[in-house]
Amino acid sequence: MHILPYNYIIEQVNSLPPLPESVLKIEDLFAQGDPNIDDLIAIIEKDPSLTAGILSKVNAPMYGFSKSIVSILQAVTLFGHTQIRSIVLGLCIQRGFDINLSPYGITTSEFSKISIMQSEFIFQWYMAININIARIVTPIAFLMETGKILIAKDILQDQKDQDFYNELLEYKNISSVENNYVAMTTAQVNALIFEHMNLHASFSDSMKYLDSEYEEIPDEMKDIVFPLHVVRIAINAQEQLTENSINKALEILQKHSYNEESFKRVAKRIRIKHME
Repeated sequence: MHILPYNYIIEQVNSLPPLPESVLKIEDLFAQGDPNIDDLIAIIEKDPSLTAGILSKVNAPMYGFSKSIVSILQAVTLFGHTQIRSIVLGLCIQRGFDINLSPYGITTSEFSKISIMQSEFIFQWYMAININIARIVTPIAFLMETGKILIAKDILQDQKDQDFYNELLEYKNISSVENNYVAMTTAQVNALIFEHMNLHASFSDSMKYLDSEYEEIPDEMKDIVFPLHVVRIAINAQEQLTENSINKALEILQKHSYNEESFKRVAKRIRIKHME
């Protein structure tokens, strides 16, 4: 009997392993407010696997450091605790997946690059607008393409990857094409994953409204969902800071009376770092 796509995805989510104890301790640390850096480093260094994963990630060529980062202290100093938290969660959630994003026409390294760009962009842009919101949305941005891994897996299993990719090229609306094939979108799959992992409610709640029109988002969620939505328009699996995607994002900012110049400056900075 054929399993409906969304049931298959739910089964995949439910089979994911829980977060390691060290990561739960890190999340508890952040739940109390700005973490003590020494406490954060101590938790990470007691987990050899997590330490190795972080050092491997921060030394990736896409970050562009000329010298190797050899300690967690160095990593936290260079990246800041918010970005390190993003990397930790990304490592631990994605470890349960075989990653093949070919239905979306991107490689695993391109997928990682998109996640990094989204996270860096939202952090640099929103630190000047609202530092507290920036700290909340940065790790969410780093993870907001995760659901594509399970959607791609389902599409590959049904051998519909070429049809899926062709529709992405034709319709240009990723969420609509996803919904057409698996009855779920990346954001909806994310919400299931984040709930399963018992992450802070802001992770799953923001994903539940990421595909919604601005007017449909509850007032208490707008400050979190809006910047994620704008960054996803500017940087996504099809376009990463192209003239077209930046202009689409600027149209939304203009509509809601946001400062466009600061957004443009960050876009230029991230583009130079990652795309040129």
